[in-house]
Amino acid sequence: MSRALKFLMFIYFVVFLTTGTFMVLIVNADEGSQPWITLLVRNHSIVYAWHLVCWMILGMFTNYYWDLFNMGKGIESMQVLRIVLPLLVSPFVFMPTYNLWLASSSQSYMLFAVIAIQSGFFWQALLAKVAPLDKPASIPWSVNNGANRANRAAATSNGPELS
Repeated sequence: MSRALKFLMFIYFVVFLTTGTFMVLIVNADEGSQPWITLLVRNHSIVYAWHLVCWMILGMFTNYYWDLFNMGKGIESMQVLRIVLPLLVSPFVFMPTYNLWLASSSQSYMLFAVIAIQSGFFWQALLAKVAPLDKPASIPWSVNNGANRANRAAATSNGPELS
């Protein structure tokens, strides 16, 4: 494992553990808490957004390790550039989860952590829908699809006619 990868993993775990600790302090805060904890409580959305990002990145790392181990390779085969690619597209993957959390009235922090890790694990499937089409889609109910309508009409005219 390269030094750059070890450094990235160290930074990730520090941020993940810090935001997780802050979330525990925020949830358990009361009126008699320290002033810095009440500051965290007032800004809990920022701390929780960073914590959700950490869960999503954990899902991306888990997907990478899953694919790596399914190919019969070990941790020594990890490449920094293969891990950086999911990090580059992570804002696109994170925005739906973040908007869902903002629009929700649920107080369950764990629910959105599960959604974030799942979004991270399936990041390739989420972005596969964004890829350009190779050929135009054949949608039978579209206005400009008269050729397909004519082909269907010719195919059904050979069948029994209903009166």
